[in-house]
Amino acid sequence: MKVIAVLGSPKENGFSSTLAREVLRGVADAGHQVVIYEINKMNVKGCQGCRYCKENNVDCIIQDDLKPYWKDLHECGALLVSSPNYAAQVCGPMITFMNRHYCLLDKNWKVRVHAGIKLIGVFSQGNGNPETYVAQYNWYLGDFQNRAMVLVDKLIHTGNQLLTSDCELMRCAYSIGKNL
Repeated sequence: MKVIAVLGSPKENGFSSTLAREVLRGVADAGHQVVIYEINKMNVKGCQGCRYCKENNVDCIIQDDLKPYWKDLHECGALLVSSPNYAAQVCGPMITFMNRHYCLLDKNWKVRVHAGIKLIGVFSQGNGNPETYVAQYNWYLGDFQNRAMVLVDKLIHTGNQLLTSDCELMRCAYSIGKNL
């Protein structure tokens, strides 16, 4: 199975990326193919609302670094999205990424990607209470679920948790990937 990961942190070794990479280590150890997109290193434009996708039943036509992503998305069995929490929400580049999935709904609002893509959300926040921003994470993941993706799991790292290679959260991340 092909598993796509879209990492949103501007910090390559930030908490959300570290946790996401542990999920991906489990995915790779289970024998699945991993494709990683690091949004902060990419030229990604926002949705232009041009409706070309709707009128022509195609993926987004914007010429930017998401072009190969659309092909991978149609071929994948799972999508992992990760983001740090900035200003009480998923970081801006990941909101832009989410909005680009507008193209996956045709002009009759039917989903244009195969149903059942497994979805994993990985988030990191400074606030020590893991429940504080759950509504925001659920809103974000809900947009993908509205594209017929199925939420498998959601991991939240909080500011009061040490993220060591043998901590419970990292073991949980690896297990999610291994059992995908």
